[in-house]
Amino acid sequence: MERLSRFATRSPYAVILLFLAVTLALGSGLFRLEYDNSPESFVPPDLPAKKLLEEVRETFGAGDVAIAALEGEVWNAEALAALRAATEAVAEVPGVLRVTSLANAKRMEEVEGELVIEDLLPEELSPEAIPGIRRYVESHPLYAGRLVSEDGRYAAVVLEVDAGVDNLALNRAIESALKAHWPGPVYLSGTPALSGYILETLRRDLPVQMSLAAALIGLVLYLNFRSRRGVLLPLLTVSVALVWSLGLGGWLGFKLGSISSILPVVVLAVGSSFTLHILNRFYHELAGGRGRSEAIWLSVRETGLGVLTSALAAGAGLAALYTSSVPQIKYFGVLAAFGVLVAFLSASLLAPAVLALLKNPRRLLDPERPDRVSRAMRALAPEVAAHRGRILLLAAVFLVLMLLLATRVRVETSFLAYFPKDAPPRVATELIDRVFGGTETLQIVVQGDLKDPALLRALYAFEERAKAIPEVGSAVSIADVLREIHKALTGTYGLPDTPEAVAQELLLYQLSGDPETLTQFVTEDTSEALVTVQVRSLPSRALEVLTQRLRALAEETLAPHAEAVRFTGTTVLVLEVMRLILHDQYVSLALALVLVAFFNALLLRSWRVGLVSVLPLGLTIAGQFGLMGLFGFPLDSATALIAAIAIGVGDYSVHIIVRYLEELRKGEAPEAAAATSLFVSGRAVFFTALAIGGGFLALLFSGFAPIRTFAELMGFTVGATAVFALTALPAALLVWVRRYRRGEERHA
Repeated sequence: MERLSRFATRSPYAVILLFLAVTLALGSGLFRLEYDNSPESFVPPDLPAKKLLEEVRETFGAGDVAIAALEGEVWNAEALAALRAATEAVAEVPGVLRVTSLANAKRMEEVEGELVIEDLLPEELSPEAIPGIRRYVESHPLYAGRLVSEDGRYAAVVLEVDAGVDNLALNRAIESALKAHWPGPVYLSGTPALSGYILETLRRDLPVQMSLAAALIGLVLYLNFRSRRGVLLPLLTVSVALVWSLGLGGWLGFKLGSISSILPVVVLAVGSSFTLHILNRFYHELAGGRGRSEAIWLSVRETGLGVLTSALAAGAGLAALYTSSVPQIKYFGVLAAFGVLVAFLSASLLAPAVLALLKNPRRLLDPERPDRVSRAMRALAPEVAAHRGRILLLAAVFLVLMLLLATRVRVETSFLAYFPKDAPPRVATELIDRVFGGTETLQIVVQGDLKDPALLRALYAFEERAKAIPEVGSAVSIADVLREIHKALTGTYGLPDTPEAVAQELLLYQLSGDPETLTQFVTEDTSEALVTVQVRSLPSRALEVLTQRLRALAEETLAPHAEAVRFTGTTVLVLEVMRLILHDQYVSLALALVLVAFFNALLLRSWRVGLVSVLPLGLTIAGQFGLMGLFGFPLDSATALIAAIAIGVGDYSVHIIVRYLEELRKGEAPEAAAATSLFVSGRAVFFTALAIGGGFLALLFSGFAPIRTFAELMGFTVGATAVFALTALPAALLVWVRRYRRGEERHA
């Protein structure tokens, strides 16, 4: 560390130019950043359900399903004409693969022994024709309740969209096309629509959160240093780290999603603490009469070990997220760890280089002056020393209680949970769930001979029993198409009795001019069929129960007659994310704590100190999950990061340890060493907690409910870690690390 500081002070221009060049090179990657918050972005590419979904899209031409509900009286000529114009307009939107509504629906009739398929709505709509059209729709199982509500107050426009398009732009284009022709309110929902709304919120929130976080951190820095230099220099170093981190993401092709809205605040909050500690020591050395260069050297050398240890711990905690199977979490961990380590380099090189070029401040404010914070730290020290055993006992009780409460934590991965109850996407989803039976889709691929009447009857039986489940809105397959063909030809609903009859009816349908409809349900060789089940948007646990129930039903009805039955769809992907988050949480958390203990032990050269150093982190993380269980906060894609980030923001307690060991090395008694450590480093820990807490406070203004929950929990995290670092940690040091050992050096 001393060599770094000497290089920075002796060659400040070279250091500044080097940082400038790298910042420009990596910063250009910011223009390459893209956004993606689709369910596919949360699951690994080799996941079987994801591969099957890609096969379904390729085989059946299926896309992700979005549903628009158009409010207004449907059964009149003017409304149906407007619906036709809206349907035609939205079909022209780039990215829309297929549109279905009453406006382009078909009707089948038998005319002189031939199957005739024609448009449901004639070219010229007269008021006299409306009652007949309505009677046909209300008796049609594929139309009634799916394309128009039972009371005739809502018309549905079902869209299948390309999974690879920009959902935000697609949302805007779809809504614009519909609203241009439909006179009443338009409600848009479905997984791609919710993904688009999330991206819109993300793009709106990011600059606001970054600006607010920087302002709050700057305010805390000013309260600490009372100078513009003390504010601008830490913000400069973390801004460099943020540009490098996001720029690298752009060059590597990482795509930002809902989790990414946390990334800038993490880098700003965690990274600012590194320069804060070095500046604290720098002002202290200047106040003690040191020259500027010597003050810089001593600041980096004496404080550098704590900063390095804290940076490595933060980087390790965040990098442990790379073990996650969820790509968004994995990429977040990589970029956040890189940003934190760059913030350390900036604090250790760029900050000293800038300080070397600046004049000494006119007014020297000693950060260890006996102000209110310092006096509080001085008063705290004898209390901790006198009650060390009681403090550790209370910490143990707290740990056990929080671990018990943590068993109540539930997992939630529903996109709908991202939005507050009054948000337009949530209002639209709940309305469509209520009126049309659901906005989520579950797709079932059935392999077998689809000309076999037994398999067709099994398909229809599965659908009917599935639709009897309250959470299921509809279920459709080739069996429904064949029943409609059969009714048109015979006058009664039913399925053909022989494979030959099945083949004949399918051929008649194709010859009648509508072969494209069949390709949505069955392959050309009739070896695979697609069953689409429409379900309500449910919490993850309820959705998992529903899916398991449908799997059991498929096993009972379909499996005896089919070669294979496989489930996929965005609903299945969401459940896979839930499973992965729960599994990965334990792996990444355990790895992070081990890495932190290892790095602390390695750099402080004592396994005993390394183990003691993770005490505040362990108590804080237990408290996080305990509070989540107590207040019902779910474990989701945002809160799943909280343990790793807690390790990242919480290891500033190492500065207490470094100063404690320094005082022991000087020959001080343990109680005196603890008192000095709290008096000198406690103030820095206090303001570090304020700065980091201020940064995360900005996330309370997020448009995402999980991010706001994350911010609330991080408020506890920052405060709890500071409290444990100032109480439980020195108490543990006084019990288990009472003398200086020769190997416990603090130079790096």
